[in-house]
Amino acid sequence: MEYTIITNNNKVFNFYQETDQVIFLEFSSFKEILHFIKNRCDEGYRLLSDPILYNLENKDNPFKTILISRSILSDNSHSINLINGVLDIAKNIEFTPVNKLKEVELEEFRFIDLNLIRDSIDKIVF
Repeated sequence: MEYTIITNNNKVFNFYQETDQVIFLEFSSFKEILHFIKNRCDEGYRLLSDPILYNLENKDNPFKTILISRSILSDNSHSINLINGVLDIAKNIEFTPVNKLKEVELEEFRFIDLNLIRDSIDKIVF
């Protein structure tokens, strides 16, 4: 399946930039990534990976990578409903600002995000 990777994680960008289509939103927040994805879903692109927080302990992870389809669907209501629900959840969560996190924490979060998206890609490709 053809997909596009949307990320604010430089580790993901560097890992996939040579082999996959990646949109790198370098300084975007978690919520900004979700809004970007919402706009793409409104255009007809389908969500291919889970945009939801994997667990509340991961809510401090400022890095988010999501897969969307490369092709536009005529009925994309499922993806639109899903991303709208995630945006509603995200409105009620207080995220730790990136500048409050230590570099070692940021590196751990980058690695977690990379592993999550690698697992997602493995599931849709095979």
